[in-house]
Amino acid sequence: MGDGVLGANVVQVISYAFSMSKFPITNNQFSGFIEDGGYARRSCWTSNGWKWKGNKAQPALWEEREFSGPDQPVVGVSWYEAVAFCNWLCMKEGLKAAYDLSGRANLYAPGYRLPTETEWEYAAGKGSPGHPERIYPWGDTWDPRNAVCSVAPARTSSTAAVGSRSPQGDTPQGLADMSGNVWQWCSDNAQRDEDIAHVSFKDRYWFRDDSAAARMMLRGGSWCNSFKNGFRSAFRSFYATPGSRNNVIGFRIVRR
Repeated sequence: MGDGVLGANVVQVISYAFSMSKFPITNNQFSGFIEDGGYARRSCWTSNGWKWKGNKAQPALWEEREFSGPDQPVVGVSWYEAVAFCNWLCMKEGLKAAYDLSGRANLYAPGYRLPTETEWEYAAGKGSPGHPERIYPWGDTWDPRNAVCSVAPARTSSTAAVGSRSPQGDTPQGLADMSGNVWQWCSDNAQRDEDIAHVSFKDRYWFRDDSAAARMMLRGGSWCNSFKNGFRSAFRSFYATPGSRNNVIGFRIVRR
């Protein structure tokens, strides 16, 4: 995808079909995990995630008025919490969890998980073999009205309800908020652009560990970003440790 996740001269390969949630996970959806005791279920968490969790029982900003609308994307949620939500959802639907205790995802398992970087970028910038590549999820022309962002003249002060920029900001396949609103956790550890062309990992999933000092990739741009370059489908310069919890990071999910 151009200068994106695979570099300028590397062919992108996804050897299986996957489905992606139309929207980032909302507060209303995440509330099911909380109410069902997800924070107390050891089986939902990776080993490092369980150690990190301690006495936490909800996302960091769960009660902040600006971010707590039922249709707003959940924020203040760490990578660990996002993975635990995926494992919980698998249990609810009788599916084998995609993540093992180390945090490594089985891309061929039927369970829910976070997208890999390759999957995320493919969905944002192409989406199917019959579509041309796009600079932005909606097309090749920047328009701040298509994303929840702070690029002038927009002056956004918080997240917005998912789909609030639909349909004009959607991908041709109907995915909303792929640019703007919240940065979205990916399953991968961060990897430098110059290293990507030299890896041979199947389907370009790159994971080492989910230790507290690890760096996990973020994609998509958020409501507070003021530079339009950060909303390109191929932009990949942001990452965070798996325990990071703030008002600009959320997640969406995929499954086979």
